[in-house]
Amino acid sequence: MKRIFITFLLIALSITTLTAQSLTNAQIKTFVESNLKAFPESTLQDLYKSFFQSVFGPEHLVTDSAKVLGYINHELQQEFNTSYPEAQYLGVDSTFVRVNLSVIKNGTVPKQVLAGCFMRSSQYKSGIGIESFRAQWRQVASHIAANGIRLNNFRNDSLYIENMLSQGRYVWVHSPQYKAVYKPHYRIVSTAIYNAELLPLINPKTGRRTKK
Repeated sequence: MKRIFITFLLIALSITTLTAQSLTNAQIKTFVESNLKAFPESTLQDLYKSFFQSVFGPEHLVTDSAKVLGYINHELQQEFNTSYPEAQYLGVDSTFVRVNLSVIKNGTVPKQVLAGCFMRSSQYKSGIGIESFRAQWRQVASHIAANGIRLNNFRNDSLYIENMLSQGRYVWVHSPQYKAVYKPHYRIVSTAIYNAELLPLINPKTGRRTKK
C-alpha cells in the first residue's frame, strides 16, 4: 500500500511540474530537515503550513491595527513554549520569517513595532499561481515519502491536502499535535522587514540571522 501511494505521488508530481518551476532536491531537503529539526513533532499538515507561509506570507491583507493589537494582547495571555525559536526563516528561499510573540513578552520588541511589521508584510503579493504552488508542494510530499521520513498521519494528510488543493483552497492550520507540543504564537514578517527592523532589536550585538 505504501509503495502504491508513493507511486501515486510521483505520477501526480510528473503531471503538474511540466509547466511549473521545479524546486531542487537540495532546496527541498533543506526545507524539510530545517523544519523537522526545529519542530520534530511536526506532521505533514504542519510542513504544508510552513511551506504555504514561505510562499504567500500572511494569509490575507491586514489593515485594522486595533484588531491586530487586540489579537496580540489576547495571545500574550496564553501559555508559551519557551523552547520555540524567537524567529524562524521559512521556506526554500527565506522570503518570510515567523516571529515568536515571546519577543514582545520578554521586552525585546515593542508590540506596536511587530504589529506594524506584520501588517506591512501582509501586503506582499506572491507571483506564484495555485498550480505552480501545488506542483512544488507535491515535490515536497514526494521527497518525504520516497525518503521514508516518518510523520504521523502522513497518508491521510497527503490525501486531504490534495483534495483541498484540487478545490482551489490552500489555507490550512497547524495540527492538534503541533499545537499541543509547541503552543505556537507568532506573526509572519517579510525577511526584508525583519532584517531591517526586528533583527537589530533581537540580536543587537551580533546582527546575525536567527538560525533556521
